[in-house]
Amino acid sequence: MRRLESLIQLCLLACLACCVLPSSRAFAEDPKPEEKKEAVDTKTDDPDSKGDDEEKDDEDKKEEKKDVYFAVTGATIHTLSRGDLYDATVLVKNGRLAEMGHGVVIPEDAETLDASGFHLYPGLVAVRGGNIIGSGRAEETTDVYSLWMTIALASGITTAVSGETAVSLTYGSVEDMVVKRDLFVGLRYSTSDPKQRRKVREGFEKVRQYMRDLQSHVEKKKTDPKAEEPDKEWLKGDFETYFKLLKHEAVAKVSANTAHEINQFCDLAERYGIRIVIDGALEGWTVARRMARAGVSAIISIRPPIFSTDTGVDERLNRPTGRSIENAATLHKYGVSIAIVPSTASITAWGLAGRDLLHLNMEAAFAVRGGLPEEAALRSITIDAARILGIDHRVGSLEIGKDGNFMITDGDPLHYMTHVRWTVVNGRLVYDKKKDSLFSHIRPDGDRDAPPPDDYWPRRLGDGQ
Repeated sequence: MRRLESLIQLCLLACLACCVLPSSRAFAEDPKPEEKKEAVDTKTDDPDSKGDDEEKDDEDKKEEKKDVYFAVTGATIHTLSRGDLYDATVLVKNGRLAEMGHGVVIPEDAETLDASGFHLYPGLVAVRGGNIIGSGRAEETTDVYSLWMTIALASGITTAVSGETAVSLTYGSVEDMVVKRDLFVGLRYSTSDPKQRRKVREGFEKVRQYMRDLQSHVEKKKTDPKAEEPDKEWLKGDFETYFKLLKHEAVAKVSANTAHEINQFCDLAERYGIRIVIDGALEGWTVARRMARAGVSAIISIRPPIFSTDTGVDERLNRPTGRSIENAATLHKYGVSIAIVPSTASITAWGLAGRDLLHLNMEAAFAVRGGLPEEAALRSITIDAARILGIDHRVGSLEIGKDGNFMITDGDPLHYMTHVRWTVVNGRLVYDKKKDSLFSHIRPDGDRDAPPPDDYWPRRLGDGQ
């Protein structure tokens, strides 16, 4: 009986536990939803707090910039890539060419320039910039308010090179100034030192063998994941330069003038398939076929330096030598890409830009005098010059998506009487002939028969001064 009573008591206790424990467990878990609710309520009730989505929206609003438009209407547009457009419109959006042609819709807030009767060309590209741009990091050392930059813009130059950096002449601003750094690499290859030339060729061979080993390693890696990569600790200095040239990641610029020197670099270009730009190429016309086969480009001047005593002809050699006004025409005839520059790269009375005839577009005009077609002459200081520099995707011709860099002239840029009326860089008007004192007093109405003005250089000082 006692055992039976004990069992009954245990059963009653078990039933009581089953009834009590669920309610105890529920009591322990009930506060969690309440805590969560309080947390939500606290976050919602705080007026100073914002959700993640609201904060993201605020950041997006801050990052949004208002589109800036600049339009030129009524001009004859010379694209240098897709023919000419007459009485057409150019629309620049945020510094880039957005639309071009007829029926272009101009936004109401766009700055508009009426250029009816004028000619719109791509801005000139000076592959030597002289004193326009500062040394080192151009955006940190260039005086963007300098007289030299104004003179360059007045000459239609919108892109210039200093050292190995191509820069847009963004007068008064450094925003979007640098177009490209590291334009070229140096290549020490003395045409008068056979030992040094052999050393360079051996260096190219060593790097080329490394490239073969590297390709072989890639193939081995497919079957053997543990295959070791070829040693590359030695790939520094000149070897690194050779590696970039062989991979076509860089272009070498070298100085050469005589036919012998030019032939040496053509040999190097053909043997290793590297890209070379020859600066000078004074006797290029004598070896134009060879230059074309080797695929080299040239930066040339048509006339000798202003104070040069060089006659241009070496009578000791039994072959054509020296300088020729037909150099550009001959190189162009055989398909050599050329960029024309004055013999003096700085802005002076006889250099890159200035008040007399010795500046960039006149240098190209002298090439026409030597037989170069006019279109080719204009290309040599615009799109072809840009291609040699590797920046033709941005400047040199007028195409949708390229930088809004152009000049507006009152005639043919290769005519000595032509003046640049306006210059635009990155869709911003940076030079206006009428508003700047440099040339505002010279034929202000465009009348080429107007009497010569009183000329005060480099700035007009005023009547009677």
